Amino acid sequence: ANRFPGLLFVVQIGRFPLVHRSPLTPLPILRGLCTTAKMSAQKKARREEPGMSSVEERVKALKAKWEPMGQGHVFKFYDSLSESEQESLVTQLEGIDVGRVLETYKLSLAEAADQGKNKVEPLGEVFKLHKCEAAKKKTWEELGLKSIKEGQSAFLLLAGGQGTRLGTSAPKGCYDIGLPSHSSLFKLMADRLTRLAGLAGGAGACPWYVMTSPMTDSATRDFFEREGFFGMDRGSVVFFQQGTLPCLSTGGDVLMEGKGTVATAPDGNGGIYRALAESGSLEDMRKRGVKYVHASSVDNALVLPCDPLFLGCCIEAGADCGAKVCPKASATEAVGVICKAPGGGARVVEYSEIPPEASAEVDPSTGELVLNAGNICNHFYSVGFLETAAKLPTPYHIAKKKIACVDDQGETHTPTSNNGVKLEQFIFDCFPHSKTFVCGEVLREEEFGPVKNAPGSKTDSPDTAKALLMSLGRRYAESAGCLVPG
Repeated sequence: ANRFPGLLFVVQIGRFPLVHRSPLTPLPILRGLCTTAKMSAQKKARREEPGMSSVEERVKALKAKWEPMGQGHVFKFYDSLSESEQESLVTQLEGIDVGRVLETYKLSLAEAADQGKNKVEPLGEVFKLHKCEAAKKKTWEELGLKSIKEGQSAFLLLAGGQGTRLGTSAPKGCYDIGLPSHSSLFKLMADRLTRLAGLAGGAGACPWYVMTSPMTDSATRDFFEREGFFGMDRGSVVFFQQGTLPCLSTGGDVLMEGKGTVATAPDGNGGIYRALAESGSLEDMRKRGVKYVHASSVDNALVLPCDPLFLGCCIEAGADCGAKVCPKASATEAVGVICKAPGGGARVVEYSEIPPEASAEVDPSTGELVLNAGNICNHFYSVGFLETAAKLPTPYHIAKKKIACVDDQGETHTPTSNNGVKLEQFIFDCFPHSKTFVCGEVLREEEFGPVKNAPGSKTDSPDTAKALLMSLGRRYAESAGCLVPG
């Protein structure tokens, strides 16, 4: 239903028309091509049609909008720009709803002031997936595999980040953590999805939705092409981009990265819901018959995409949203905790918002921390809940950052201390809106190998993730009766 067999279409990029015929063309790709073509035609018509706005008139309209809001400085160097640079700046400013951005910042400041006022309470029931009885495990796994075989489950990957802290500007998913196979993080996940399809007995791997960012989109697509989509059906992989927002000074001024460029940043992993809707990916899920989605971040080398056990647990419970958690390594571990929301349901409380005495409290009946459900960005959704989340007026969070920007002479500098803020949404901001939330505990040595810090770091590095994965593989082999040397 979402493919167009034998379709012939022509795309013109600059002066070069590209003719492409594809028997398996996903709907979001076609929609993106058509939208791009439409926007290009509209832009051309605006430039060429008599009586339409010239660049000068567009600038005049923008100034009438931006200057009353105290943002006229974005035009400071406009006259010194080339014609193409002026066009680029005007186009960028026209794409920014500056009123919404400034209002969002104002509301976010108020939201930040209210943080910590609600009492932090444990979530309640947490399914210990790593300890469930054999019969229940079998039931859940069979239910999960059935959903995969019938094409009802999909994998959603948050892959918008670059590997800056790993010493590379490439997308983090392209990173090789040093395994003997030299598999990238993307390949590890692709191989697991392919193997899972075989276990489920389906016709192919689960649909795979990959969220990129403006900084990683092109490089991610190119990497998948070079790797032959890791042997997967190209039609099963759908790329879409998260949105961006302007960066602001602490006083609320839009920052300029260059004389003719507004400083922007991705809108956080919580932007995934709106991006799914606006890209057509949610519609694509519906057309494919997808009902359930398993989501994770790209920097977990041990993630089990579309884990049948977790899927089955959530499906049986009738969950619209769920999360895997790991017990905290210590009371002071810098990790968010899934807790009870004030009105019921679930929420994630950042470690910095939890009073030290609450973090250290131990349940005498179990000997475990009371607030022990460490969030690892590993989530379950019904497609219906994703559609709801895309429409929710969820808050933005203020992240103070060092942001490169121009000085009064038009020179770009990167400060040594925080000079501005980025507005971000978190993927868990929608959790309190879940009507049936399921939380499943897993062991970090089996399912949580974060790759965040530079090689050689003692925690959350490529080295620690590699060690965890190698150790897990060894245990699997030995439990199957293999003799592993060393």
